[in-house]
Amino acid sequence: MPKTVTARRTQGERSAETRRKILDATLEALIELGYAGTSIPEVCQRAGMSRGALLHHFPTKAELVIEAVAHLASRRGRELRRLAETDEVSGDAIECVFELMWNVFAEPTFHAALELWMAARSDPELREALVPMERAIGRGLDRLWRGLPGAPELAEPEAGKRLEDLIAITLHMLRGMALQRILREDASERRRLFELWKSIARRELVNLPG
Repeated sequence: MPKTVTARRTQGERSAETRRKILDATLEALIELGYAGTSIPEVCQRAGMSRGALLHHFPTKAELVIEAVAHLASRRGRELRRLAETDEVSGDAIECVFELMWNVFAEPTFHAALELWMAARSDPELREALVPMERAIGRGLDRLWRGLPGAPELAEPEAGKRLEDLIAITLHMLRGMALQRILREDASERRRLFELWKSIARRELVNLPG
């Protein structure tokens, strides 16, 4: 009986897998313990590796957390694509993208992002890393919306800018609602207001020129 040959991973593949494990463990710690509780020993324990192995990839906590920011942005992008592929209302682009945004802010990764935002208030290096991540999320939502089935064409520059503004306003609103969720688990009133905002945004979007 012929032997099964298992392809050996390259050094680069093994290194990438190790980094992914470390960054996933970092995000888990941020979600469960907050920024202050996300220590090097804690991440080592969660990732199942020695301190020396972790420090080989990330010599300081600052470098580890900043890299986790980029990892978080990548994960949130994948979440958006996954939700877009499985969402039952994908035939209605306006409905779909707003529901995607609602779901993203209900994901545990939002709490990891929140911990980083709070820490960035007194950490200029971390704040500098977070700003482009948040801008990239906004651009990603814009591209996602334009690529959904049923999305109207927005050829006019003014229409594109107004779409960007509506997405930005929605992001600000959903962040506030997600913060409120920490103190009030009942989402019925938040959902009512979100439905109201969707109807306002829909009227604005369907009347955009071009």
